[in-house]
Amino acid sequence: MHTEIKRCSGHMHVRIALICCLLCAPVAFAAVMESDSYRMSADSVNIGGAFGESDSYHIEDTVGEIATGDSGSTSYRLHAGYQQMHGSMISVTPGSDVNLSALSMAQNSAVASTSWVVTTDNTAGYIFSVRASSVPALIDGGTNESFTDYTDGGVPESWNVTGAYEFGFSGYGGNVETATWGMDIGPDCIETPNVPSAGLNWLGFEGTNDILLASSEYRTDEAGESTVMCVATQQNGVFAPSGTYTATVTATAVAQ
Repeated sequence: MHTEIKRCSGHMHVRIALICCLLCAPVAFAAVMESDSYRMSADSVNIGGAFGESDSYHIEDTVGEIATGDSGSTSYRLHAGYQQMHGSMISVTPGSDVNLSALSMAQNSAVASTSWVVTTDNTAGYIFSVRASSVPALIDGGTNESFTDYTDGGVPESWNVTGAYEFGFSGYGGNVETATWGMDIGPDCIETPNVPSAGLNWLGFEGTNDILLASSEYRTDEAGESTVMCVATQQNGVFAPSGTYTATVTATAVAQ
């Protein structure tokens, strides 16, 4: 799916393409046993059994299991039996298109947002990243004019544009690291209408590289975890050329 960001002295629109590894429907979650140091995601009650191997194979067997094998319905899949393979699953709700309001002689900045919900039963959690499809990210395809990617030295920082017109992003959510991205008190991405939040740290898209926005070392609950991406433009000391600017951003969620 695509989410678009454009801007003109008439309007701005941001396209965000969603890619999800191991994309699937929401899944049922099994209970696990865990402590501060260990996590047991599957167990078995049986008797007997041993480990054997040769140059080409190894086998672990057991005695006493009943009702083994695979079964399923439209909503569930069951792998019954000793050491059945446990496959992790992940799903992502699609982000929506983003429209930033126009910059003009009377308005020097604009802010908008989109969000995704990641759901996974993977006991090691997931990582969620974003990347732009072009350098710089926000371009007018008709005139080839562009906004400079937010200049930040490669580390998210407080929003500050001087003598330029720039485009950047930030984020917040339950699995977004506040030490890196800051904290949005709103939370709504803005400090005041059309002004980027001072509580968040902002970054340019740094070419077409994947940028980590959220991660977790644990499975989610069935409702999943939401990640919000804020996008912002600003002109300072110089007017951005009139036009229709588009950025295409790809979001990727992968089970760890």
